[in-house]
Amino acid sequence: MAKGRLSKQELENVLIRRLQLSAPQFVLEKLPGGKVSGSVVSDFFRGMTDSERQRRIWDALDAEFGPNSTKLVGTLLAYSDTEWYVDLDGAPAPPRPKTARATRRKARPTASARR
Repeated sequence: MAKGRLSKQELENVLIRRLQLSAPQFVLEKLPGGKVSGSVVSDFFRGMTDSERQRRIWDALDAEFGPNSTKLVGTLLAYSDTEWYVDLDGAPAPPRPKTARATRRKARPTASARR
């Protein structure tokens, strides 16, 4: 880890090692302030409450980075495989945003062009 910086790969490695994750998937991004945030997908989280998932993640991060963990890592959301890969077929599509209909009109000449 570079001084005060954490890469996405380093975060993945810490979580895999500390939580003993098997075949996890990560969707992480580096935020402008330098923190890493995103989602962790693993069956390790199956059957856990949201608060238990967060406790496990942050216990692992605190054990690795100490009090600097909150300076290095932003929000991490945890999902089991079945939660992440929800079949959305048949689910109603969200409403489309209303947009103005495009019309073909001749541009009106500006006041200076009419003179």
